[in-house]
Amino acid sequence: MTRAAVPERPQVALGFGIAPDGGTAIVSRHVEWPWSLPRGYRRAGVLGPLTVLPQCAGAALLPGDHWRHRIELLPGAQVDLISAGALLVHADARAPRAGRADWRLRVAAGALLRHVPDPVVLMPGARMEQRIELCLELGGRAVLFDGFCRQRPDAPDMGGLWQSALRVSDPEGRVLLQDRQAVSEAELLRLRALPGAPVAFGSALVIGGAGLPEGALDLPGCHAAVGALRGGAGTMVRIAAASGGALDRAFHALRARLS
Repeated sequence: MTRAAVPERPQVALGFGIAPDGGTAIVSRHVEWPWSLPRGYRRAGVLGPLTVLPQCAGAALLPGDHWRHRIELLPGAQVDLISAGALLVHADARAPRAGRADWRLRVAAGALLRHVPDPVVLMPGARMEQRIELCLELGGRAVLFDGFCRQRPDAPDMGGLWQSALRVSDPEGRVLLQDRQAVSEAELLRLRALPGAPVAFGSALVIGGAGLPEGALDLPGCHAAVGALRGGAGTMVRIAAASGGALDRAFHALRARLS
């Protein structure tokens, strides 16, 4: 008899619920190397969202690393999950391997998760694989940011790659949305020939609640537009920016508009 594979334990597992004072609080946690977790804080008072900032030693994803995160929001919880700056993804020219980051998110009815990290920065030759799985209960809401740029946009092709897969489903396993992105360094160099010479790319998903109106967005240094998701599930913003700084500023502007 073949033994079933045992899923690897996440390095970060956080649960959020409602505290006795009526505000959102961390109700369960597991944090191990390379992560640490300071206390969350309530920027908008007791009944506002809890802002949480997991911190990674060195803020770097190395070739062969596999980070695993699990985040669960119980009914009524409101969480802003942010980063302490850009994540730097390194390369190994002698033994090319991808660094991988997996996120498993669950948002209960009446809960709101805003997962709004800063854009990822890829070193020349870096390979990044990312998987995001969101289970969204009826009445739950989520805002998910995702973006990247090369640390040196004009560096020659060294075999680097960006891959990202997003899947949103309900508790019964019905798929609400799937989104896949993949681009090589060679393709990124060719994209610089387009109008505006884009070198940084991002997206902002709003699902389960009101997003932004469809159409072009005025974000300095960027081409950006909002499109509706099928079935009225929400909206998706796509961004092509002239620099990593322009993408970062666009993310900050969108966070303010979606708060």
